[in-house]
Amino acid sequence: MSEDLDENITSVFQRTLPLLSSLLLLLFSYVPLDFSLLNNVRPVIGISCVYFWLIHRPDLFNLWSIYFYGMIDDIISASPFGSNILAMLILYLLITNLSKFFNAKPFVVMWYGFAAIALITMLCRWLVVSIYYSQFLPLSMLFFSYMVTVAAYPFVSLLLAFVQNNFIADDD
Repeated sequence: MSEDLDENITSVFQRTLPLLSSLLLLLFSYVPLDFSLLNNVRPVIGISCVYFWLIHRPDLFNLWSIYFYGMIDDIISASPFGSNILAMLILYLLITNLSKFFNAKPFVVMWYGFAAIALITMLCRWLVVSIYYSQFLPLSMLFFSYMVTVAAYPFVSLLLAFVQNNFIADDD
């Protein structure tokens, strides 16, 4: 009986680990820093995490995980409610339709794919937030945030790959 309980707990933990590791990275990304530039221009860790898990383990990071993750991102970032959820859902639609182009490709190809998909996702979110505030927000902040996000993706994917390779068992 105890072995079955241990196996069930381990299985549940492994199924929720993509969401938990992404939430942990999201929380770390909003830690206030003592640099004025870094407090204004941050990498969008949410897009990086969702992209990684949808490419590598879409069976563990499903639509409910994306919705919950976007909701937590909305709450933490104090952005208009639903803007991050919509961005994550747009990212989900793009990746599910284009995932056949990214499977079993070298990292550079996946990084270029991330750069293209992140640009589309961030522009959609920028448009929604601009409509919410009834004025176009400055594109310069979006551009710098986009560049920092694309530059930070290899480090985020390295951390998430470590989690995937060491803590999540394959379903063989």
